[in-house]
Amino acid sequence: MKQIWLVTKREFLVQVRKKSFVLLTIFTPLLMVGLIGLVVFLTQANKQTTTIAIVDESELFTTTFRTNDDEIFAFYPVEDLQGLKDTLRGSAYLQGVLHIPQTDSSFSNLKNGIELTSNRNIGLMQISSLENKISNQLEKINLERKGVSESDLKEARVNVNVNVKKETNSGSSESSTLNEGIKTALSYVLMYAIFMFIMIYGIRVMRSVIEEKNNRVVEIIISSVKPFNLMLGKIMGTTLVALTQFIIWIGIILLAMIFVPQLLSGWVSGPEMVEQAQQMPNVETGLGDQISEIIQIMFSLNYPLIIFSFLIYFFFGYLLYSAFFAAIGASVDNETETQQFMWVGLMPLMLGVYGAISIIENPDGPVGFWMSMIPFTSPVAMMARISYGVPMWELLLSIALLLLSVIGMIWFAAKIYRVGILMYGKKPSFKEWMKWIRY
Repeated sequence: MKQIWLVTKREFLVQVRKKSFVLLTIFTPLLMVGLIGLVVFLTQANKQTTTIAIVDESELFTTTFRTNDDEIFAFYPVEDLQGLKDTLRGSAYLQGVLHIPQTDSSFSNLKNGIELTSNRNIGLMQISSLENKISNQLEKINLERKGVSESDLKEARVNVNVNVKKETNSGSSESSTLNEGIKTALSYVLMYAIFMFIMIYGIRVMRSVIEEKNNRVVEIIISSVKPFNLMLGKIMGTTLVALTQFIIWIGIILLAMIFVPQLLSGWVSGPEMVEQAQQMPNVETGLGDQISEIIQIMFSLNYPLIIFSFLIYFFFGYLLYSAFFAAIGASVDNETETQQFMWVGLMPLMLGVYGAISIIENPDGPVGFWMSMIPFTSPVAMMARISYGVPMWELLLSIALLLLSVIGMIWFAAKIYRVGILMYGKKPSFKEWMKWIRY
């Protein structure tokens, strides 16, 4: 234990003292926020004002197309249609000509007879917007012919939110569509976080082992430290580094959950936002109430259990895979030779990620249950289920099976590690691994 502790302490201190660790730990949350902001900025910066000339022979859409910051609409008579198309080819001001032909009372020829001529690529969202405007206007005309006004339609429209009440042996709980949406988003975040961090830190252990082996430093270390203690110490040291980062990030997230919603509530309830909301169709003005409901739902989740489960599954899941990656690193002389073994570690995790899509649709189904029990997929699968609520016996059984698998994997990896760490110039294989295990 003393040897394991010394190696763990050295591995931990070497990594946390690096400037890269401090910078990544502090600035990674800010970097994520910055990337989201950059995507929003680039989306806005990529927008261009599009000027579209409309030739409406049917005269049904004179009030349908309204100019805004992104689109400028101008109506022209049918006599100018060909001239507009000729001008369009070299025009820097005009980007499109929308021709709506004459139609009968059934609007049959408008389904496929409307033509948009453009001198540049028109985005899918913009085309869909034009189609929706035309479709809504035709729907409005049809309703008016049947004696149904737009105001009558709005009064008749009723938005329904189904409150789901769950009755189980552990008690009852209630949720809504918004509640389920937040749980789904949280499940995806936790699932991908576990997957990414297990891979990142597991590969870090493998590279560290390869580096020490190539530098022949490991030959000196082995003279005073047993191979098993060295391997376990390196794994534990890197694990503590990862847990330290997680604890700091969780603290930052919890602080953000306390203060950011208050800022958002004040921003949404401001006079400018209220005025913009009133001008938007089909949007209620109670945006502040919606934000408050989202905040309330987020704080109603069982975060102590979620955080505990995340740390436990990351810790044991990381031990499981990093032991395997350490064995790979000890077996090869360079990273190129790792490819023949890497797929064995990647496939179960990838299966867990893609299988989690069906798990989120039915968290209590057989796929979710068995993938949560199988140790190689349980770190990812259980994170996809945990926000929906998992029976305690399933959670404890899953952790117990994962722990037993960790012990078995460490035993397996130690057998490979103690022989492979001093092997040079020989390309290993699975058959060779089996010989090393029998030594």
